[in-house]
Amino acid sequence: MNKISEIKTNFETCVYNHHIEIEDSGARLVNRLLLCDELGGITSRTVEIIQGNIQAKKFFTLDAANVEAAELVIRIEGPEGSVLIVEVNGHRIEHQTMAENRSFQVETPAEDGGKIDSYWSKGWEIVPVSVENLRKGENEVILRAEGDKGWRLYIDNGFGGHSAKSVDGGKTWTTELLGHNDFCRGEYVIRLNLKRHASSGWIESPSMDLLALASDSPIAPRFKSPLPPFTKGGEIKSIELVVDDECPEGTSVEVFWRSGTTPSYRPDNWSCWQSIKQEINPFDVHHFFQWRAVLTTKSPQCTPSLKDVHVKVEFEDIQKVQPTISVSEFRNERIIRPSYTFAHQLADEPRLKILREKWRLDHVIQGGKTEFEKILRLKRWLRQQWENGWDRGTLQFVPPWDAMVVLELAGQQLSLGMCTHYSSTFAQCCLAVGITARATIISCHCVAEVWSNDFKKWVMMDPGCDTDDGRKGTRHFERNGIPMSALELHQAYANKDYEGVVEINDPEKFGGTLENNISLYRQFCATRRNNYLTSLLPEEPEHGAVSYTYDGHLWHNSIKEPLPQFSRTSRREGDFHWTLNQTVIYLQQSNEPDALDVILDTVTPNFETYLAQFDDGDWTEQSETFIWYLHKGQNTLRAKTRNAFGILGIESAVRVGVQ
Repeated sequence: MNKISEIKTNFETCVYNHHIEIEDSGARLVNRLLLCDELGGITSRTVEIIQGNIQAKKFFTLDAANVEAAELVIRIEGPEGSVLIVEVNGHRIEHQTMAENRSFQVETPAEDGGKIDSYWSKGWEIVPVSVENLRKGENEVILRAEGDKGWRLYIDNGFGGHSAKSVDGGKTWTTELLGHNDFCRGEYVIRLNLKRHASSGWIESPSMDLLALASDSPIAPRFKSPLPPFTKGGEIKSIELVVDDECPEGTSVEVFWRSGTTPSYRPDNWSCWQSIKQEINPFDVHHFFQWRAVLTTKSPQCTPSLKDVHVKVEFEDIQKVQPTISVSEFRNERIIRPSYTFAHQLADEPRLKILREKWRLDHVIQGGKTEFEKILRLKRWLRQQWENGWDRGTLQFVPPWDAMVVLELAGQQLSLGMCTHYSSTFAQCCLAVGITARATIISCHCVAEVWSNDFKKWVMMDPGCDTDDGRKGTRHFERNGIPMSALELHQAYANKDYEGVVEINDPEKFGGTLENNISLYRQFCATRRNNYLTSLLPEEPEHGAVSYTYDGHLWHNSIKEPLPQFSRTSRREGDFHWTLNQTVIYLQQSNEPDALDVILDTVTPNFETYLAQFDDGDWTEQSETFIWYLHKGQNTLRAKTRNAFGILGIESAVRVGVQ
């Protein structure tokens, strides 16, 4: 029997980089590009004092100059009313400090005046640039002070090469001796924000189970094996990707494909990306399939549009699933993947064990009956480690995000302890006992988000919301009894929807109205790693001690209050609500009678093994592929993961009947 199956694209299930946006018409290139050659790894002391004969220069290279709008976004601080002279390719601009900067990105009603969030604009100056003054190729920006007042220009202390300093009023320049007292080399934090389409961006489909398309049952039919030992069965006769796009002159969409034998991509089990310009050989196509589209433009003011990628598969010689086998119940978890990689703290990091043992974290969580109760106990304990929070201590020091350094200094009242330290240290303590957590930055504040197996979602925990060191309060929010994430709190604020939302304080109610406390989530970003016990870099060493500058986080792209100083933004829910610790079960008709081939898939940090239970038997370790031998009547398979800490994952289950 032959069969033709088709799949239309659901862009909501795709992943894509920050140069792509999804609209009703499909995927297109974002009409905004931030040129940034540093990550913003600054401290409050890595500055250049722009004053007198001391000037700063920055170079930007443009592939084209025909942009709609342009502005310099400069991490600089100057006295109120002082004038900064900015020269762009020799064209002079006089700029004065502004309490609330304006940006071309803001497209709110006129009464808002194009202002951006005042908290995030603090320490940044946005200088509009006439697009006529830009040119293709190298562009030169010079900063100098007017009068005798100095400006503090921040430096990312790295390799450098696009920033230069003059101490003689612009006669000579050096890239080697930057900073006050000529102490460093690096890049001035000067970014160029352009209203233009990025030159390229990519979007990828999720992994598709092709064999499942050949069946109306959750059990995929058996197919001929393309590898020894060759087995009889159906096969893919042809596969075609039909691309629906719109490409104005100078733009293009190129589509690629790859295929593999596992649900998730692995280099050893999947092919490389191949262009669909060459006909797809069905013999090269395996169980799972994925496409990728790259959108490009040579004109900054034009973008292609990808409306659909239609996957059309023709199967032949399909053998029906054994008619005596049927699925009566299937409770299968779903994996949601982020568009961006996340660097998880590895379980074999020796310092993770030291943190757990030295601070007796097992004793802290002892008595917690559920994982969520253990999380709450850790949160409460963590806040109690400070007696002088928000004080720089004896050493006048701002510690980095290293939990053991933070806790050791806090115990001796030697350094600053503030919300960033409370939340990042809490997250690392969760990691030490096998619970995945991450730091999340919001307006004027920093919190943590913990992956809860109990609730199958991210939940926000705030161990650093109370400046009263006598009370040491903490909080989280719930809607109808379910703990909320940072994204859910942002959505509640944006939609003014507080129905069923309550603030849970520990040990007692304190500080502010519900609406005011949730308003802090009007802006937020997700960090993209939690392995701070292994490496402090790349990062801002003094997280939050000065206005955030680091450009390695992923910011939620707020339409009303954009952040022109950051490049990585997303409105995709899955980039903030990606899932963990589930097990997904794939079933296929086996070569043997009364049997099914099983493939398991998961995203479990520090994965150790799969566990499976057959009927009411014991849980046993299982490989990711195995044969499930069935008996007459009802057969039940349950599967879950166990990580290296012994924490069990979220269970999936299937019940199959055999007549």
